[in-house]
Amino acid sequence: MKIKKIVVLLVLSMLFVSCSNGKIDNKNLENRQTKEEELKESNTNSDKKKIGIIQLADHIALERSRTSFEKEIKKLEPDTEIITKNANGDLTVVPSIIQNFVDEDVDLIYAVATPAAQGAKNGTKDIPIIFSAVTDPISSDLVKNIEEPEANVTGVSDYFSIKAQLEEAIEVFPETKNVGVLFSTNEANSKFQLEELKKASQELGLEVMEVGINNINDVSTAMKSIETKIDLFIGIQDNTVSSSSSIIAETLKNSKVPSIASEQGPVENGILMSTGVDYENLGKKAAQMASDALNGKKIKEIPVEYSTDVKKIVNKNTAKSLNLLDNKKLMDNADLAE
Repeated sequence: MKIKKIVVLLVLSMLFVSCSNGKIDNKNLENRQTKEEELKESNTNSDKKKIGIIQLADHIALERSRTSFEKEIKKLEPDTEIITKNANGDLTVVPSIIQNFVDEDVDLIYAVATPAAQGAKNGTKDIPIIFSAVTDPISSDLVKNIEEPEANVTGVSDYFSIKAQLEEAIEVFPETKNVGVLFSTNEANSKFQLEELKKASQELGLEVMEVGINNINDVSTAMKSIETKIDLFIGIQDNTVSSSSSIIAETLKNSKVPSIASEQGPVENGILMSTGVDYENLGKKAAQMASDALNGKKIKEIPVEYSTDVKKIVNKNTAKSLNLLDNKKLMDNADLAE
């Protein structure tokens, strides 16, 4: 009997240990599965791409260039995280925004406007930078070779021939002799455009009346100094000027002076007409470039692109105030803004 009891006890002990080991094994298995899931999630998050967007200022062209980029990149790279910062026209905050992107370890920077792109280039030599709303990337010292950018910067230029704009304006307003222009003294692109305007005006027999401005606060005074002396105003692709287009347009309407711009944003704010750049297209092109860079294409293999799509747009209210609604040359083939 004692031997049987001993055998029974041994069997029970083995069963108990076996059950206990089963519980421990199951628990270990659960822990191991949890750790594997956490590791998998961690790896997924680490693979997620990040883009830092810096927009220089609040005006329609830059806003369109940014929002169209965001929409397109979400289609092309749906899992990409986007961090957006706006300098609100303050150049002094650009370096800190770029440093924040560096600290965030972003995979790419999208810089909207020349000073934003220059700040990005100065702030990092390693992170790929795609720009848009840059008129002349060479004189802005962003690239030296358009076809094969040599560093970490490429993008889409918003260049559009000033001479072509003037020729169209003269066709509508053949009595034009004096052309007025404002330009930002701290934007390299503005100085480049000013020189092009002077050259084109000389070839077309026009005089240029230029006024340099430091910020938006200078615009009203600058316009008063030329409004009675000009036959036409041209709004170049200048961030300070574009941000002030509603102030400029109101002054010109009161003085009965027609105006042209290089893109439709200022026209929506009251400038008379534009046959120029489509900034939504710039943003889409920049997004494709960004996608290429994120997927391993080297910057030197992504040449700078230029805007090829233009729109003619006329502000109906401004045309009415200048008694130009019946001007066939102005209104033909034009979309209307009010």
